[in-house]
Amino acid sequence: MVTRQQVSTGADAEGAAFELMANRRRRHVLSYLRERTGTVSVDDLASQVIARELIDGGPVDPESVEATLRHVHLPKLDAAGLIEFDEAEASVVPTRVERVSDPREDAVGFERTSA
Repeated sequence: MVTRQQVSTGADAEGAAFELMANRRRRHVLSYLRERTGTVSVDDLASQVIARELIDGGPVDPESVEATLRHVHLPKLDAAGLIEFDEAEASVVPTRVERVSDPREDAVGFERTSA
């Protein structure tokens, strides 16, 4: 289990949220986990991310997807307290994924308010 970081309030928290959401793979992970309850295997999560990246277009390397999930993205999301990532069990439990809004929903809301 990754050691959790304290997320500050105000500008620091906003910056941390933007950093987490800046990466497309992390956005795909959070979007998928928002639709789930309970434990999700890293293999299942990797398959979902691969499928979403194929829809987005461009080349996808399945081994790279799984490796970056395990070693980069899931540890960051765990440290932020949004998921519990068990590396030994290769599993993820969504804990607070609802705290980070779906950027697609934000974009729709922005379009409505600025029209």
